[in-house]
Amino acid sequence: MRAVFGPLVERVEAFPAGEYAWLMTEVPAEGSLSVFFRDLAARLEPSGSLWVVFPKKPFMAELAFPYAWLDVQKAGLQAGLVDNKVAAFSSRLTAIRFVIPVARRRAAR
Repeated sequence: MRAVFGPLVERVEAFPAGEYAWLMTEVPAEGSLSVFFRDLAARLEPSGSLWVVFPKKPFMAELAFPYAWLDVQKAGLQAGLVDNKVAAFSSRLTAIRFVIPVARRRAAR
């Protein structure tokens, strides 16, 4: 994202402890997608949402992004989330929204 938006985007190494109603983050180009999604899923409030941003397919090589769209989606699903919205974040970036499934939200009450 910084390559597109420059100084408008601050790097956050780790989210502070606590639960969040809403998170938006760049999918890292290195490291484990499974660990990335599990960590963020654990930080969501039951009705919270997680938006993840990453390069669109035509820009993946240029932005040195190693994962396909399906890799990102699969990692989110394996973390126990469901994807329910996709948006064009910019001409070069896409975003997927993940949420905790409704059945798990009810169980958390």
